[in-house]
Amino acid sequence: MIAIIRTIFLLLLLIPSSWLLITKMNKAIKTAKESYASAAYEKSVADHLILMSDFEIDSPEVQFNLGLSYMNNDQREEAQRTFTTLISSANKYIASFSFNHNGILLAQDQQYEEALEAFKFSLIKDPSNEAARYNYELLARWLEENPDQNQQDQEGENDENQDDQENQDQEDQKQDKSDENKKDGEGDEQTNEDEASKSEQKEDKEGQQSKEESENKESNLESDLSDREKAKEQLKERLKEMNLTPEQAAQILEAMNAAELRYIQQNRKNPTKRPERGLPEW
Repeated sequence: MIAIIRTIFLLLLLIPSSWLLITKMNKAIKTAKESYASAAYEKSVADHLILMSDFEIDSPEVQFNLGLSYMNNDQREEAQRTFTTLISSANKYIASFSFNHNGILLAQDQQYEEALEAFKFSLIKDPSNEAARYNYELLARWLEENPDQNQQDQEGENDENQDDQENQDQEDQKQDKSDENKKDGEGDEQTNEDEASKSEQKEDKEGQQSKEESENKESNLESDLSDREKAKEQLKERLKEMNLTPEQAAQILEAMNAAELRYIQQNRKNPTKRPERGLPEW
């Protein structure tokens, strides 16, 4: 018995809470309808978003009313986005009118060909949609009477495509120029390296030649000194044969030694190795 009473008491507690939730939801739906009906479109947008977020009412009908609120509140991008999500709705009337209203927005943006396609698909979804039929026939007739508008629309698209192509071409030219400059830089660097290599080879060759010449000079110097020594010995023998006094013979030998010393010093002033390139000679 006590358990039954507890169950009844719990039911009594739950019923008022559910009634309260239903009451709040009905009030929110009524508020959203009144906002749209009174042309308070900004408030209507907010009220319909509350229905979707707080009460999780996101039926195609609520979304379509939100799209109409966006459209009349001049929130064109949000309206187009909302209608685009509804064109695949299982409700053919919602899908048809979503195409129709997208067509109106496109026509207002002077995208006449796209608008005409939207009205056509609206009629495909629901052939009884007289509003879409009227919009389609009106726009088609107007384009026939004003072919320049259609041409301007196409030219606008072509101009945009041409601008995109020109921008791409400019980017490609910049890239090509950058690559050429880079290649030229590499070529200059390679040329400088080749010239430096040739210069070093030339200097090494000259240094080698200079070294060989110096070695030859030293060899010649040693040979000359050896010859001079022999000549000096021969001179001494001749001086003895000439019966010169010791003082006269000493003067002649000193003069020969001085000349020989000057000869050695002059020959040894020549460098045996070229100084290294770029370094001071200290």
